Amino acid sequence: MKKLAIFILIIISMTLAACGSDDGENNTSNADEQDTQNNEVPETPEVMVSFDHQPLPVGEETAIKAKVTQGDEPVPDAEYVKFEIWNKGDSQDSSQTIEAEHTDDGVYEITHTFDEAGSYQVIAHTQVDDLHTMPKSEVKVGKDSEVSEHSHSEESGKFMVHLETEQKFKAGEKSPLVVHINHMEDPFTKGLVKFEISADLMEKHLYVDAEEVEPGMYKTSHNFSEPGTYTINTHYEKPDEEIHGHKEKTIEVTE
Repeated sequence: MKKLAIFILIIISMTLAACGSDDGENNTSNADEQDTQNNEVPETPEVMVSFDHQPLPVGEETAIKAKVTQGDEPVPDAEYVKFEIWNKGDSQDSSQTIEAEHTDDGVYEITHTFDEAGSYQVIAHTQVDDLHTMPKSEVKVGKDSEVSEHSHSEESGKFMVHLETEQKFKAGEKSPLVVHINHMEDPFTKGLVKFEISADLMEKHLYVDAEEVEPGMYKTSHNFSEPGTYTINTHYEKPDEEIHGHKEKTIEVTE
């Protein structure tokens, strides 16, 4: 009788162990499935810039809009949408950047007054979570007969350089320096990029190399020792293709 009871206990123990193993496998499978879902790469946001009509009027407020979608769904909560605008005949250094407000259904809008006729470049810098996109459009301002003739080099407008300055820069802390560079509307990849850092409070200029972390996106970090106004000059180049350019941006470092 004792032997029979012991045999039954052994059978029950083996059955419970098998069930536990199956549960473990199911749990592992579920966890793997969850990890796969969590590691899915989000789609790059699509940004469609639109104007009321063309040519736009000179000296009057006019609306510029951007429709932001991701996976065919409108994005009402983008981290930011900023329009960078400059006359095509001038360098990008003369650009003006205006942050847009969300109006409805993934549409972000600004109003802007163009002071003179001409062709203008408009970049919609858009940040959704960790994804950044910067589509460029060209818009005519003024009647054809009024369009100003600006002299500009062949390279004007070919490179778009956007240094992220939305975060706060604090003295004594490592601050990320991130720049997005496009060439002819495509990411500027495999380039040599460095940041030239200068300020009145510094004895000499400092150069910091950046690393390409995504196509056209270069990143590094820097510890600003003192609060004040700093100039960040982004240098980008490809020596074999005789490409070299730079763009300056001013930032404020706080205590």
